[in-house]
Amino acid sequence: MIESIRIHLADGDTMRWDFSFSEQGTMRLSNLHMHGVPEWIRLENFQCPACTLKPEESPTCPVAEVMAKYAADLADHKSFEKVEVEIRKTDGESFTLHDIPLQRVVGELVRLGAFQYECPIGRKVKQPMTELPPFPTNEEVLDAFTRAFAGHTSNGELEAHEIEMIEDLHDLFGNLSIRLDQIGRGDAHLNGVVLLHSLSVLFSLSAPDLIRKFTDKNKKDSN
Repeated sequence: MIESIRIHLADGDTMRWDFSFSEQGTMRLSNLHMHGVPEWIRLENFQCPACTLKPEESPTCPVAEVMAKYAADLADHKSFEKVEVEIRKTDGESFTLHDIPLQRVVGELVRLGAFQYECPIGRKVKQPMTELPPFPTNEEVLDAFTRAFAGHTSNGELEAHEIEMIEDLHDLFGNLSIRLDQIGRGDAHLNGVVLLHSLSVLFSLSAPDLIRKFTDKNKKDSN
C-alpha cells in the first residue's frame, strides 16, 4: 500500500502527502488540522441517499474528509498540469512516474478515500480496490469493479440490489464533485473525481460483458 506520494510541479513546487493504513487496508487519519470544519465536508452537505452515517455521530463525509487534507493544496491547479510523482509503498518499494496529469493524482487520492476509509458505500467494494497497485490503469480499475460483482452471478447479469449498489457509487462520485466544485479556482481536484465517476458509469454499462469475460477466463485458468 502507499506510504507517501510526493509530486513535483512544473513551477518547481513540491507537495508531499503521507498515508497510514491498518493491516486490513483501512486508511487512518489524524484529526483535521484546520480552524473550524469547512461547510463542503459536512455530512449533511450533499449527503448520498444510500449513506447510513448519522450527522450526530459522523459530522463529516468520510471521503470529503480525506480530500480536505489535499484539496487545499490543489484547489488552484489545472487538471492538465503534468507532474513527476514519487511513490513510496509500505513494503519499502519506491518508484517514480513521469509526465502524469495532475487529475490522475487526484483520482488516486479519491480512490483511497472512497474505498479505503469509512465511506459505507465505497467499503462495499473495498477488497478488490485495496488489492490494486498504486496509480492503477483504467483497465485495472474496471477489473476491480468486475471482481467485486462477479462472485454473485453465474451469467453476468446483475441483480437488482447490485445495480442499486452501482448507482449508489455514481451518487458518491457525483456528490463529491458538487462538494469540490465549491473550492478553488482550478479544476484538478474536481476532474480527478470525474475520472472515477466515468469509470463507474462505464462499468455499469459494460458489466454483463466484463463479468462473463472474467468468469470465462477464470474457468480456463482453472482447467
